[in-house]
This record gives sequence, structure tokens and C-alpha cells, in this order.
Amino acid sequence: MEIKFVSSPIGVFESTYSNSGLLRLSFLWEGESRHPHDRPLQKKIDKFFSPQGLKTLPLIDMQGTNFQLNVWSALCDIPRGQTESYISIATSIGAPKAARAVGTACKMNPVPLFIPCHRVIKQDQSYGAFALGAENKKFLLNIEQNK
Repeated sequence: MEIKFVSSPIGVFESTYSNSGLLRLSFLWEGESRHPHDRPLQKKIDKFFSPQGLKTLPLIDMQGTNFQLNVWSALCDIPRGQTESYISIATSIGAPKAARAVGTACKMNPVPLFIPCHRVIKQDQSYGAFALGAENKKFLLNIEQNK
């Protein structure tokens, strides 16, 4: 496994790779990039934050339960600048009573920028939790909705 660090507008990420692709993207609350030449991933992150957004995902080695994989797939269908509720995601994958489990799957999302769990909000339109912090969730939603 190879680990690299890249910067973004919301901070620094640690990226972990398997032989099959990006395995995990973890937010670092503090620190600086030790590998500033991680150009392919940095270009994808830069594109994510651009007005056009990211059109294609990097090669990701998604590992999770079938339920998690279904949730993460549904998250990819939420258009940039829009949101869905946990219950609407649960319903869309055929598990209408599993809204809390959808929240847990979002929490376990290994690549939170690229699989957009920040686009999932509570039924009452409040933000809910986010693995990268509530302020970052608000920031990400704001930049997507204003571009």
C-alpha cells in the first residue's frame, strides 16, 4: 500500500492506494503534504473544486458490504449542487426503513470527496453529520450550489 498527502481548499488529505486504485481518502485535521507531487490525485481534487466539477472519478478500489456499495453507488447519482435525504437514498436502493444505515454507510465512505456523501442531508433539511466535519459539509454544499 502506498500513502500520499495532497492539499485541497478544505485541508490536507491522506490518500491510500492498493494495486487496484485509490482505496481511501482520509481528511487530516492538521499537517502539510509530504508528497506535493501526487499530481494525478491532486488534479482530480482540483477539478472537484472547480466550477465544472469532477466529471470522472479516479480509479477507486471500493471495498465494503453490498449495502454500503449500493449506498455509495446511489450517492454518485446525486447531481452536483443538489441534495437527497437519507430516507430517499434508502428508498432508492430498496431499503426504505434503512435511513440510519444509510447514514452509517455515508460515515464509512472511504473516499468522501469522490463519493459525495456530503450531498445527503436529513429529512428536515438540516445538514446532519459528515466525516470531514460539519463546517466542511456546509462549505462543499455551498461551493457546489453556487457554481
